[in-house]
Amino acid sequence: MFKRFLVAAMALIMTTGVMAQSVQETVVTVGELTVPALTMNFEKTDAKTVQEAVKMRMAESKLKTKTVEGYLAVVEQVIPEIAASPVSFYAKVTEQGKKKDKITVLAVCVTTNDLTIDQNLLKTNLETYLRGFRQYLDKYEASQIMAKEQENLKKAEKAAAAAASTVAGYDKSIASAQKKIADKRKEIEKLNAKIKECERDIKDLEKSIEKDTAKKAEAEKKASEADAKVDAAKGEVERYREMAE
Repeated sequence: MFKRFLVAAMALIMTTGVMAQSVQETVVTVGELTVPALTMNFEKTDAKTVQEAVKMRMAESKLKTKTVEGYLAVVEQVIPEIAASPVSFYAKVTEQGKKKDKITVLAVCVTTNDLTIDQNLLKTNLETYLRGFRQYLDKYEASQIMAKEQENLKKAEKAAAAAASTVAGYDKSIASAQKKIADKRKEIEKLNAKIKECERDIKDLEKSIEKDTAKKAEAEKKASEADAKVDAAKGEVERYREMAE
């Protein structure tokens, strides 16, 4: 039976300065095995982001993953950057510390049953893979931020379009009201012209009434005089009638 070798591991730990880029050796436990490991310190990277970045990198490499002993595992598959033969790759993300001192730790272990694999080369390849993950993580975080910003942009564009539509609606309403005002002013102009015409007609009629009133008074005077003559004539007629009898 082949003896299983757990050849290396890495831990991503949030720190500051030069330590953020260094690879260090340590020891980790996977199941019942306590094995040598590699660690790398990262700055300002939360556990969730590291976990998702590891999963995404595995997916982009078309590697199938599952959960083994609390680790995200790639079991007996070829990972070209690490080895040409099938290996098992285990990753586990934890957090250490509290509040401002909290750090993220990603432990990743590679195992193999192939005793012909050069362990030093395997370790070197794993260290190179680990350093490459730093760049991948940066790009992953940038892509996540970009995705959020794109979503924010879509929301902003949607809000801007809605606002523009609202403004256009008000512009249309204002333009309609302005046209109605213009139409009403034209009606007022027509009515004012009609009022002036009526006022002229009233003045003419008032002058006509004034003239007719004067003529009426003269006519009434003449009628009164005529009535007096009629009454006088009647009296004379009656007097002469009596004399004639």
